Amino acid sequence: SIDPQMLVGTWKATRTDGSTFNLTIASDATFKWSFAQKDQDAQEFGGTYTVEGHVLALERKDGGSLIAEVTPAGDGQFNFRLLGAPDDDAGLEFRK
Repeated sequence: SIDPQMLVGTWKATRTDGSTFNLTIASDATFKWSFAQKDQDAQEFGGTYTVEGHVLALERKDGGSLIAEVTPAGDGQFNFRLLGAPDDDAGLEFRK
């Protein structure tokens, strides 16, 4: 299982299409997520999170959630793959 303290911090990921993602996980069980597609303004939301086993659940303040399997990938990085994603979806590689 994942140590929730390992996830605390600010993480960044990019996709080959130029999209960028920022995920800030705080020790008080809150998070902030922002993403921007190429040449567009960032969209942002926040809320609370829980970690159970290898699953990180991001519960949005305005309703809805992102639930992903988290796989540590060495020092200062992890893979974030939404549960139920298609097999060819490699997920996001977040780095500090």
